Amino acid sequence: MKSIKIKLNKLNGVKYEMLDNIFNQMEALSAEYLKLRLNELETKTYKPFKAHYADFRLKYPLLNSGMLQYRLRNVDKNLKSYISWCKKKHKLVSFPETIKADIPLRNDRFSFEYSKNTKDFNGWLKTLKIHFPLNLCKYHLKSLEQASKICDSSIIKDSKGHIYLRLCFETIPKTHQGSKRLGVDVGMVKPIVCSNGKTFGSGKYIKHKKIEFGKKRSRNQKLVQTILNKQSNWTADLNHKLSRELVDYCISTGVNVLVLEKLKGSELSNRKYRKFTWAFKDLLTKIEYKAQNEGIKVISVNPAYTSQTCSACGSKSKDNRKSQSLFHCTSCNSKVNADVNAAKNILSLSTQNGLNVNLTSCNALNNEARASLAHG
Repeated sequence: MKSIKIKLNKLNGVKYEMLDNIFNQMEALSAEYLKLRLNELETKTYKPFKAHYADFRLKYPLLNSGMLQYRLRNVDKNLKSYISWCKKKHKLVSFPETIKADIPLRNDRFSFEYSKNTKDFNGWLKTLKIHFPLNLCKYHLKSLEQASKICDSSIIKDSKGHIYLRLCFETIPKTHQGSKRLGVDVGMVKPIVCSNGKTFGSGKYIKHKKIEFGKKRSRNQKLVQTILNKQSNWTADLNHKLSRELVDYCISTGVNVLVLEKLKGSELSNRKYRKFTWAFKDLLTKIEYKAQNEGIKVISVNPAYTSQTCSACGSKSKDNRKSQSLFHCTSCNSKVNADVNAAKNILSLSTQNGLNVNLTSCNALNNEARASLAHG
């Protein structure tokens, strides 16, 4: 599954006003329905959303049945996530006053096609009985060459009032020729470290940017949310670039199997494990789908004891990890970068089919760890 954002920059006043009115009604509906749901939770009179459907259908005539049901279900979904978050934090977390709205496009209610008869735009979005012109760039055209089926998409609006088509589609599976495997370890000093010693990204740069964003938030209390949004966009953009660099490197070097860590939530965010946090889950997700789009197989393994186990002789000991960067085996006396050693161990835990673990190359792992790795 892949998605692209196409700006609707050829809208006339009437078309823009129509979409803007729909967005306004969607946001008003979300705020009113959220307030109603919170009141039902407090009074313990929670009802299924169908009990409110008829009332909202009369209040918001611009929204068709599909849009209305989508918004009601979406608010309920967000509400459940807020409740789960309250339980996790063991305290009441304030709910947002508004929930970001989008206009859903059902597959049977919209169509997307190219236009070769005009010079100003080269595509059409047909929905709501209206034709919306689209201007597709080279990236859009290249991405759509891989499309095999258009899936559920949506129309979104950003904070500046710009309207976009978020087009989702399934891609044609690629076949990548290669016979090599590559293990990947993620960390803060170097975001991506490969089993062959190749690294991507700079941890110092990431720490510096995070500190700078923190200083900006402390100096501009009124713009905290705006700065957080900028930091989030920067994080996502950097992860896109790092994952693309890794996948391009795999293509150029003939790597057809990529082995990643299967990290849990506590290992991703707990200060006990990492002094400085990063969006490692997002990074691994981007690496996985980009690699699969290029026909590279991805295997996720449990990284238990990979930082304590020697990749040369297989001995396992906490004393082997002398520092953040140095791994010095007490058994075979071999010295290697700790992250590279971990990446080599991650690689040794993979197989071509992803079902079994090659235990001969990680014989220091105990039986319990082996069992968890084999099923992880």
